[in-house]
Amino acid sequence: MTDDPRPPAALDLLDRPPGPAEPAEPPEPGVPAHGLGRDGSLARDIGGYQAVLAIADPMTVRLTFIGAEGRPLPTVPGALRASFAAQVKETKALARQVRATLAAERARVEALMAAERTWPYGQWCRHYRDHPVTGRVAHGLIWEFEEPDGHWHAATPGEDVLVTVDGRALPVPPRGARVRLWHPARAFPGAVRAWRDFVAGNRMTQSFRQAFRETYRPGQSGADLRGGRFDGESRRVLGEGAWRVGCPGGRARVTFERRAAGRWREEPHRAVPPTVFSEGMREADLFLRLAPAAEDDPFGAPSATAEIRGDVLRRILPGTRIAGRCSVDGRFLVVRGGLRTYRVHLGSGGVLMEPGDRRLGVEPPRRTGQKGLFLPFEDEGLARVLGTAFLLAADHRITDEAVLRQIKRGA
Repeated sequence: MTDDPRPPAALDLLDRPPGPAEPAEPPEPGVPAHGLGRDGSLARDIGGYQAVLAIADPMTVRLTFIGAEGRPLPTVPGALRASFAAQVKETKALARQVRATLAAERARVEALMAAERTWPYGQWCRHYRDHPVTGRVAHGLIWEFEEPDGHWHAATPGEDVLVTVDGRALPVPPRGARVRLWHPARAFPGAVRAWRDFVAGNRMTQSFRQAFRETYRPGQSGADLRGGRFDGESRRVLGEGAWRVGCPGGRARVTFERRAAGRWREEPHRAVPPTVFSEGMREADLFLRLAPAAEDDPFGAPSATAEIRGDVLRRILPGTRIAGRCSVDGRFLVVRGGLRTYRVHLGSGGVLMEPGDRRLGVEPPRRTGQKGLFLPFEDEGLARVLGTAFLLAADHRITDEAVLRQIKRGA
């Protein structure tokens, strides 16, 4: 027995070595600039040519060689391959490094969608808006800026101006004003629709799906996800390590745990911050739909991802050459070809043929089917749906005999 009046838990805490003090502002990672200017580009003179390395958009890094006439060349000039091979190799290696850093920054910033993180405006400018690499990611996103009265206003960084959803310039915030990532789970439905119109109307390629992001709210989606069971268990840490989302025991019921005093404690859904809840449900939904059990029915119940893809297609299809042959119908894109009518599932990309809903086994082309076709974010599944639609809209041009036999059988 001890004479110390303090409870055992308090004594246990006293016996533990003290942990490091938490900083008021989480430190920002040291993201390499790779010698790029603020606009995300650099130029090098190599053997009478100029090598220009530039981040064209949040997804693309281009290395271009420009000759004396000022015209870009599609490949490395032959004159440089031998005499300046070392410089060319070094520049190509730098381009690979920039691509890797850009991809890592996209992933890091997207993970912040689940964090209740804010930055002072001056710090945000330094580490995000003005950084040669991270700045290209930041310019492809929507941010919120706090007013002195506590209200938040959404805007996206333009050329030395913050642009609101209605095209106005937002007054420059004070350096100490707070900044945070805009999340559709915090926005009214009308504001979400307006930002989607802005992104699509301005052909704004977002660094990741933000305006068109799947969102979940406790009152809407509840504790259960469509998708049933899977074999195994999933847990994912969110919110910069403060929260953990899980699907225990292979059930489609999602749990949220908060980390406190070094331990995880389950919290009711109503106690979870909106962004953490939405991102956690999104992660769980994605996991369930990638599970083997979900592959058994590629034409199953609609998902949030399929609904988002349908919204995107309604906005971009009118500008394509197959607009008159396609329409979105629930979780399917209906494509009217010359030989048959098809229904392409917006979630899985699987194809059913009318009449009779017979399955069609077809491999879509890798490209979406129309040069210069705008997509507001990178989505391989959406690109697959579009590629399939372009292929089937011109089904009379298909030369693959195996595919043609399927189409003509029972037509």
